[in-house]
Amino acid sequence: MSEMAPFQTAWDTVFAGSKSLSAYAIQALNSGLITHAALGRRRCTDGSLSIDMLAAVDTLLVLFAVEGPGTSMNPVCSTPVFSAILDIAFLCKEPTDTLAQAANELQQGLFLVLSEGGQLVLVGIENCGDKRRLTAVQHSKVFMENEDGSEPRLIRKLVADPLSRAVAIVSWLDYIEIAMLAWDSSASDAEQLPRICDERIHISTNGAICDAAILMPSQSETQRVLLVVAILDSERQVYFLYLYEIWTYNNSAPSLVAKLPLPFDIATPLRIVPLPAFPEHFVLVTEREIVLASALQLLSGDIHLYSQPLPRLSNDTADLVRSCCVAETAILSASDVASSIQASKEMLRSPLLGRRTSATASPRLRDTSAGCELAQLLYISLQSGTLLRVCAAPVPLLLLTEITPASMNPVYTKTGDVMLHLGRESPHLDQTVFDYVFLSGDCTANAIARITAPNDHNGSERSFSDTSESAVNMDAPLCWIFPVLENQSPIVDFTLQKDRTYLTTGYADNGAVCRAQFGHAVRLLGNIRSDADRDSSSEPVLVAPVWSLYVPSPSHSGDLVWCAVMQHAGSYIPVIEDGNGGWQIFEELRSVIADRHLTFISNIDDHRILCVFRDSIDIATLECGSFQTDRLADAGYGDVFTHGSCVVSDTGCAWAAVAGLATHQASLHVFRIPAPEETDKQDTLLPLFKIALSHEVSCLRIFTVDTGVVIVSGTYAPALHMYWVDPGSLISEPTPIPIDLKLMQASGKQEDLGDCMDIDTNPVVSDIYVLYSSTSLYILVGLRDGRMVWSASDVRLFAGMVNGTHGALPLFGEATFVEVGKVPVSFASTTLQLQPSAHTVFMCSGLPYMIKAGRLSQLEITPCTGESNDLESIHCIVPLTTSAVTESTGCEAGRFLATFSTGGASVLEVEFQARCSICPYPVDSEPRRVVVDPDTGMLLVASVVRPQDATDGVAFSTSCLKVIDPGTGSICAEVRFQPFELVCSLATWHIRGLKSYRYVCVGTTQFSEQTDGQSGLTRQAVGGRLVIYNLKPRRKPRKTQLSPDAGQNMLVDPGFELKYVWESDRNGPVSALSSLGDSYLVVAVSTTILVLKLDIVQRQLIECCECSLRFAATSIDVCGTNIVVGSKREAVNLLRFTPAQSDGTSERLDLVHSARFGANTADARFLASDLVAGVDHNGFLFVVGVPGDSVEFALDFVLGMHLGIPCSRLQVGRLVRRLDDCAHIVP
Repeated sequence: MSEMAPFQTAWDTVFAGSKSLSAYAIQALNSGLITHAALGRRRCTDGSLSIDMLAAVDTLLVLFAVEGPGTSMNPVCSTPVFSAILDIAFLCKEPTDTLAQAANELQQGLFLVLSEGGQLVLVGIENCGDKRRLTAVQHSKVFMENEDGSEPRLIRKLVADPLSRAVAIVSWLDYIEIAMLAWDSSASDAEQLPRICDERIHISTNGAICDAAILMPSQSETQRVLLVVAILDSERQVYFLYLYEIWTYNNSAPSLVAKLPLPFDIATPLRIVPLPAFPEHFVLVTEREIVLASALQLLSGDIHLYSQPLPRLSNDTADLVRSCCVAETAILSASDVASSIQASKEMLRSPLLGRRTSATASPRLRDTSAGCELAQLLYISLQSGTLLRVCAAPVPLLLLTEITPASMNPVYTKTGDVMLHLGRESPHLDQTVFDYVFLSGDCTANAIARITAPNDHNGSERSFSDTSESAVNMDAPLCWIFPVLENQSPIVDFTLQKDRTYLTTGYADNGAVCRAQFGHAVRLLGNIRSDADRDSSSEPVLVAPVWSLYVPSPSHSGDLVWCAVMQHAGSYIPVIEDGNGGWQIFEELRSVIADRHLTFISNIDDHRILCVFRDSIDIATLECGSFQTDRLADAGYGDVFTHGSCVVSDTGCAWAAVAGLATHQASLHVFRIPAPEETDKQDTLLPLFKIALSHEVSCLRIFTVDTGVVIVSGTYAPALHMYWVDPGSLISEPTPIPIDLKLMQASGKQEDLGDCMDIDTNPVVSDIYVLYSSTSLYILVGLRDGRMVWSASDVRLFAGMVNGTHGALPLFGEATFVEVGKVPVSFASTTLQLQPSAHTVFMCSGLPYMIKAGRLSQLEITPCTGESNDLESIHCIVPLTTSAVTESTGCEAGRFLATFSTGGASVLEVEFQARCSICPYPVDSEPRRVVVDPDTGMLLVASVVRPQDATDGVAFSTSCLKVIDPGTGSICAEVRFQPFELVCSLATWHIRGLKSYRYVCVGTTQFSEQTDGQSGLTRQAVGGRLVIYNLKPRRKPRKTQLSPDAGQNMLVDPGFELKYVWESDRNGPVSALSSLGDSYLVVAVSTTILVLKLDIVQRQLIECCECSLRFAATSIDVCGTNIVVGSKREAVNLLRFTPAQSDGTSERLDLVHSARFGANTADARFLASDLVAGVDHNGFLFVVGVPGDSVEFALDFVLGMHLGIPCSRLQVGRLVRRLDDCAHIVP
């Protein structure tokens, strides 16, 4: 673990010398259990602030970046440590003048990892360009053994000092080892990093250790380390609190300065939580109560402890604490302090509870004005799933409030053993703030809880009573749960389709097939329908073009509301919200545009609107409640205006570009529309520029780049024209900027985002957009054949072109062609403003995508995901409002209007932060294999059905094959196999010809169970079967009744069915399957690889050739005529299939190459025709290549790396969110 490099660095090393092949890997899903985690608030080397979380997943360290205080968490990199991880802590040095804010400051620091093998590792984060990786800064050994080296002690946990002066390693029994930390005093406070000293301090407690913690010291005693340990004296069966004192300036033995026995009625101590806001104070959490104590109380020997009981379960048993975390501070009201002091007085008078009153606070009980205004907040999760907020202060005060889940979001029923406070945010102007808490563990999905936390602690909240049963506050803080890192049971199988990942997970009774999508979440807010459409049963006909703009509110309140202009039944209708969740027609604007052919409409400012009609260009101004139109230009006789675009420059004036089409020539008109304050000046006449074009304009856009205006137009040629306009000059004409993207050729890099139509040899430009950052200018061109081509240039080179440099605009490399969809590509700004968004844009070709300007002149293309299948038929999308933080999710989102190719328009809410969302499809059994049929998109799931009751005294399991519709989650067809038969391989086989066939191939293993008197019930594989089904549409489609709001009364669901075709018994398990072209099927039966040929006439498969291996095959993948076979103990084998020749030579299957380095391969796939990737069951990922000399039998070993987690499946796909065009591997 000396160099903990993430996947990205390893791949870059392998493919550094190859320009045609590159790889970039990112971890998007993690099915393992997060057992430990630590939050690091640190300051990066460039001065920026970073919040990172280092988590332990099995034997893997995973680094997550926390976006904001709690909006999302994204995986950055990971590395294995080859040993179980026991604990993680974050070490950072705090300045002495901010000692009370040690838990909240952002400083440079390192993570400290404790492994089961007794290793202490300081882990740092290293920036490698735009990537980050984990590096091991220092290794240290834990000496958990006796002086003679015998009886090594079991290590339990790691205890870190709040000021990072020392760390304590605690064993399960009676031993603590303390390692002091040294800091480089020559560096500044923000740049100092810790180092583990070699000298160790050992403490023998002579009793079992319940928990331990290092307290926050007072500001005058920063060289004093106070260690509190909860001990169970095995001889006396009494719990004690030990207080050890250690000084940092010497390495002398620690001093036991206090030993306080706990009262007999206090339950078993579970956790000790220091309070950073109050030096030398801590909270002791037991099985039944929470106790407030301090070092002073231990030194004085006062056993009267102030406590509050925890809520109990319905059967009056203890609800144990599973995890807790320290949050920030809160301000107490005077009523809180007074009620706390009165409660303490009542406890003094109680004969039962008086003995447990805090002695440190008893002198202040007589003075009600001596209350403390500051309190420490803690969050606690109980075993029942209850979340508690604890307010602690040395008054003494312990306020316990149960957190109420919000009704709009379901709350997970259990909470785990990991809880971290991510931060606090106040998005509103009122006193309400939000605490963000990360929850994880074996009983909950990894999620972020957003909890309301008032700035001034609400004194009306009722704490749990100390004399009666626990009372729940009816006005308790609300809690919203947002899943961020889905935690599933072990993934057995998964497959990739477009931007989706389908995986099988779950247990026998609640198994599920999950659909995982990484993208921007989309929610449907409502449909736009007219009154006539509401009364009609047919779907409304709402088609593009669609525009969005701001208009004054009809209520004359002076506010601006959004307005959407749509074409309906041949007329253009402006629609606005009516305030009651419905929509109404904006009659003032309708009177201007209803009876005319509109080609473009947009805002000039808050009161003026530019309207481009086919015969004229008008400016509509709102005066006295109605629009007054002024004619800007008329089209000549026989001329028409076809396109328009408008933008407001930084000077306040607007620039408009309009495309015209005459009888013999196309033209481009450029207008300068002055600001309202310029209209009275005589020197602000509207100059009109007219640019002649050789071809008709197909799209037109105008942008502001830097201090100028850029006009970009596409033509039917196809061609791209770019012009620069100086907004400060009123007489200079637009400057042409030559640019050549070679739209006629597809020689650039190819990217695939989905199933697309055939590429047109003469594509037409459908839309254009320009993005720019501080360093790069991006030109995006959408084509009508469903492709998008983009390229980038340096902003400085672009400025040189404007200043008179001759030649075409220099581009970075070749243009990149992206296969997006099947319909023309369109772009839309992400915000409804007078200037279009410069860094982010929507791209739509059926399915919407969001494009962001990335680093190193690359783009980040991320799909938009949602539950509705209508997202794949979006025709056009326009913004409605600016971005805002939504109340339900806590993420920044915007509202958009989308029109669909099937008809209709809807209002969508799109989150701007991409995240991974998982949608489960319950199958009521234990899923094993999953395959997506590429033609129909149906899910083929093979699952195990376990019997509820025994039959004839013998319980048996069997398999079934289900066809699931991913759109609705319904099961279309199901086939059950024979008893004692399990499916172990599944594949699709499509044959295209005069008549197409869609086959589903299933390989099974048959078992025989026998009862032995000595060993009991045994199971042994005795054979297998190869079964072929035909996946075909159901003859009698099913009809489903829908809600009237959906716009349809009946939905015809054709569905699919499985029709039995052919089967064959085999003498061994059919462990792997794969199709080889249209006529052959490759089958692995134990150690034999068979090639079966399809006989269409006889409707059967005929064995034509075979090849025997030394070990049983586990996987098969085909690339052309090459076949890679993964096997046990022999890594991979490369076979070559030779079809039958015209000279009568029959088919032949030969073993060509092999990689024999002892890997028990779980799966192997082709990365390229000469490159194979494989993964074994223990998580060893390797890449082998075909040697240049084909005579060499052994495959060349290219790459080997340990992932740190068990693996069962490997898929080769394409990243959807990427910084380059590259392949990636998902193990």
